[in-house]
Amino acid sequence: MRVSKRVTSIVIGLFLTLPALAQQTGIRPVMWHDHGDVSELDLLAGSGKKPAGKFTFVKEEMGGASPKFVVVDEQGVHWKAKLGEEAKPETAATRLLWAAGYFTDESYYLNELRIEQMPKLSRGGEFASKDGVVRGVRLERSVEGQTKTGNWSWSSNPFVGTKELNGLRIMMAMINNWDLKEPNNAIYTVQGEAPHYSVSDLGATFGKTGGVGFRTKSRLDDYSASKFIDRKDSDEVHLTIKSRPFFVRKNFKRVG
Repeated sequence: MRVSKRVTSIVIGLFLTLPALAQQTGIRPVMWHDHGDVSELDLLAGSGKKPAGKFTFVKEEMGGASPKFVVVDEQGVHWKAKLGEEAKPETAATRLLWAAGYFTDESYYLNELRIEQMPKLSRGGEFASKDGVVRGVRLERSVEGQTKTGNWSWSSNPFVGTKELNGLRIMMAMINNWDLKEPNNAIYTVQGEAPHYSVSDLGATFGKTGGVGFRTKSRLDDYSASKFIDRKDSDEVHLTIKSRPFFVRKNFKRVG
């Protein structure tokens, strides 16, 4: 996966400013964790083991804008498959947030995937063939022991005013995420750990931001033509993004 100089410099900058928070004790819940040396991370492979082997269809899911269904692999691990224009950008976005130390879903993109007992889909049938092969699929691993317990708000959460949240705001602006509604922000409970605050849907990225009819996703021509920073003052950075929630468009003071 090719990473531009702009992306690399931002990710490294976040790593330089955030580690001090990880050394503090008693911070609960958590939004960010220290990976160590970012140069050792593999952005292509991701944080886990790439899906392989046989997959069997479980059920179709009708929520959201993209076609989705659940499959199970030979080890009994369940995966959520997503088809359509969000499959590629979501995989790339999760890699960048993971590299920057944020909690994300474990996602992988496959050009083709053969699925046993694959029925005719209610949505996304154009991506599937009669022999059970689907094209352009994002697989999201279902993590054992992890449960979604709620959603969190950008304007009201335990991290307002912290480096963690400001860093996440920068990442949302950097990848041009325009679908910043509260249902896309998940609180996960993991057995034996503090609750994880994360952005759980990153498909509406790598296009241009704005209102309905103007914004795009998975359009690298639009993304490369967009402006990231409008201007910077001595103690504020003005990001350029035309999306809700409004806090992203507002200026915020530098932290650290």
